[in-house]
Amino acid sequence: MNTVEYVTVAGQRFPVGSIGRDDMRFRIQNTTEDECREYAAALEKADFREMDKKEIPAGSECHYNVNLFYVFTNGEKQAFVFWDASIHTTFITVEPSVPLPNKRLFSGEKQVSSLSFTQLRLSWGMCYIASLFSGEFIIIDGGKNNEEDAVRLYDFLKNNSPNPKPTVALWIFTHSHKDHIGLATFFFGKYKDEISVRAFAYQFPDCDKISVSMDSVSDMKKEIEALEKNIETGYPDAVVYTMHTGQSYFFDGVEIEVLWTIDDTYPSFYTSFNDMSAAIRLKFASGKTVLLLADCQHEANRRLAHRYGDYLKSDMMQVAHHGLIGGDKGLYKLVDPEICFWPTTEFVFSGKDTDRRYRWSLGEGGCDYNAYLRDDSIRKRIHYHAGETVTVKI
Repeated sequence: MNTVEYVTVAGQRFPVGSIGRDDMRFRIQNTTEDECREYAAALEKADFREMDKKEIPAGSECHYNVNLFYVFTNGEKQAFVFWDASIHTTFITVEPSVPLPNKRLFSGEKQVSSLSFTQLRLSWGMCYIASLFSGEFIIIDGGKNNEEDAVRLYDFLKNNSPNPKPTVALWIFTHSHKDHIGLATFFFGKYKDEISVRAFAYQFPDCDKISVSMDSVSDMKKEIEALEKNIETGYPDAVVYTMHTGQSYFFDGVEIEVLWTIDDTYPSFYTSFNDMSAAIRLKFASGKTVLLLADCQHEANRRLAHRYGDYLKSDMMQVAHHGLIGGDKGLYKLVDPEICFWPTTEFVFSGKDTDRRYRWSLGEGGCDYNAYLRDDSIRKRIHYHAGETVTVKI
């Protein structure tokens, strides 16, 4: 796969190494849209088969109008190619061939008449559930390793499934912090025979290849290994997708767009695993949209705004990093959500917690982005905290 040369007049081509188990990443800076298209054409001429292609609108401040995404394969290897119009850079990831996402929006079989989106009550963390026409579910993250929360998730799936055995069509993990993956590890151990899971999607780093200043890499490695072991033993037939920026996943009534992943930042020096969060958006058959920012912080949020611009406008939004530090006012203005989901407790959301960190959700300490969302004089929005389970019919 590396034998096809990326031809660029003014750009610089950098092999930037590996962050996964068996991948290689390249970055071509100061390149153009035409050069990226020519690279895609060169791959096809070299007998690499195009598996997917997308053109995604770029922000109004970008010189070019679209971001480009391609997937090519030669059987053994796949190349994921993303051209970022905002910074005139092509990102290339080459890895062993992996399953690609489903591209059918409907299976043709409806078991429920309407779609819904739920923020699950948690002691702390983040868990969202989309209910599909098929009667199956999409789950995003899950919260901490907490039995009470795991029981609450199981009860929700059981009580809202039209089938005796609930099925999760796709379980997404945005990043590897324990308040996002810990519950799943416990859940699989307790309920693997009670719940079916057909597919998983995530992109975690190989912890032996990175340096993170604020987190314990060894502890995170144990968290990831525990999760993946439970997936392997509990659901050996499930498909495991490696999420890449630009991908879309299609399920019954919902399209999931991957807008941001580790692809976009590596080999940056990470100060936190939050910087490796994925940002995704759910597009429902009704036309309603939900943007999920996970724990993306300043760099990711600002680059998302610049890269996509008005394309980010969404009906609903999960507030970045639990409504704590790391959001961005420019991004929130572009999204301009009617409904805001705050993956935090009622105590924190209400501002009753006197700890300064937890008053950031009110906009204190210079967090004008959170103050912007909560300013009714700008727009009267609906706010839901994770101190209670809330379901919105789509």
